[in-house]
Amino acid sequence: MAMSSQSPDLGSPTSLPDRIRASALEDIRSFGILGLRVTRVAKRANCSVTQIYRHFDDRDGLLADVLALIFQEIATKNIEASLAALSSMASITVPDIVDILPLPSKVAAREESLLRSQILAVATVNKGLRDRLAEIAQAVWPRWVEACDIVDRRLAPGESFDRRVVFVVLMNSNLFYNSLLDDNAITDDEYRRFMIDAFRMRPHTN
Repeated sequence: MAMSSQSPDLGSPTSLPDRIRASALEDIRSFGILGLRVTRVAKRANCSVTQIYRHFDDRDGLLADVLALIFQEIATKNIEASLAALSSMASITVPDIVDILPLPSKVAAREESLLRSQILAVATVNKGLRDRLAEIAQAVWPRWVEACDIVDRRLAPGESFDRRVVFVVLMNSNLFYNSLLDDNAITDDEYRRFMIDAFRMRPHTN
């Protein structure tokens, strides 16, 4: 399966490692993650396979480098967009929060969710990629805490906000899977109503 167009723009790379990265990204766009062929990457980057392995050790090393770039761009884009939206609001309601979430019917959101799932799947058998993704996830985590802090400070009177929904539900949801359910998939309206109720959920106390 070919990858969606959501991938880093490396501009006009001049160094050999960047040319190799750009070529690998193009190969993944055309043939998908599993379809990456080092020989095609080398030809497009105008170098030899040996030169690729000199910079990236092996195919897994090249995949780890390039897929980490894609994952980082997705993670950074999502948190920065959320922070920008929340920072623009003087008073925040729970429906305001839900309105900035990607909805199940959005094709781009599903494609991004699928791409993230594919990258995470590769990370289960590629330790280098797993280590890179762990670094990215841990670096982005404080920004999500910052987003929750903004909500807490600006929450409209009478509203309640449970940040566990961000870290337990949103961080582990997969919109692509929902698209596989056809008539049984949740609708945008059902999703919005659930998320509003979930954010307003009172923490359980023993």
